[in-house]
Amino acid sequence: MTTPPPATPQPAPPGPLPAGNAAPSGTSPLSGPVVRLALRSLLGRARVLLLLALPVLLIALTLVQQRFAAMDGTATQNFLSTFGIGVVVPVVTLICTTTLISTEFDDGSIIQLLVKPISRVALVLSKALVILGAVVVFGVLPLGISAMVLHPGDGLPLAIVAGSAVSGVAYVGIFTALAVALRRSVVGALAYWLIWESTIAGLIGPTKWLSARSWGTSVLQAASDVTAEAAQPVPTAYAVLAALVVLAGGVLLAGRRIVSMTLSDD
Repeated sequence: MTTPPPATPQPAPPGPLPAGNAAPSGTSPLSGPVVRLALRSLLGRARVLLLLALPVLLIALTLVQQRFAAMDGTATQNFLSTFGIGVVVPVVTLICTTTLISTEFDDGSIIQLLVKPISRVALVLSKALVILGAVVVFGVLPLGISAMVLHPGDGLPLAIVAGSAVSGVAYVGIFTALAVALRRSVVGALAYWLIWESTIAGLIGPTKWLSARSWGTSVLQAASDVTAEAAQPVPTAYAVLAALVVLAGGVLLAGRRIVSMTLSDD
């Protein structure tokens, strides 16, 4: 009797794609493909020109101030704090967040990422870190250059870099959460910036404890010799910790919101 050949094992049928709720054990919390796609999207020609507009305006105003108006350390710090931390940093953050998160929800291109086996928190964190890097390049560093041009002494350049970086960290967390939570996220982010940061936090003292602009200003004043003795809006340690907590909280909230979404929600 002839023995039949052993049956060839058949491959298991493919299962459904992972939902992406959590990263596989032992993997990085970041997604390299998401980072590369985010950089490619952010550094498109038109968007780069838009991102360069505010730093160019800042440098132009700096050169005008240097040429026609002598500014001491206090005036320089006030100018950089008001226009830099108050305008440049949040607007650059808003442009980047709109490009990488809000626009993808509006045009539906986020679906291409949602159907892949990528942790939702890793997806949001990857985009948030790209946004933060862009804020440093297009907002924080130009402010440091402006400080070096206007008033290189008294530790002001490093102080403005530190202060604007702290505000940038907080704004990335706030705008990332708003970009995912709100249907009209750009309007919501603008309303938050104009109403809360630019108006209420400047008029009502206790609200400074919940203001990204006040956190950056506090770090700036603490690190600069110009106003080292002045009363800070909030303690420096609290400002740094609050900014980091807001960044982490914004990423986690956005990740959880995406987890709860269905494709019809997008």
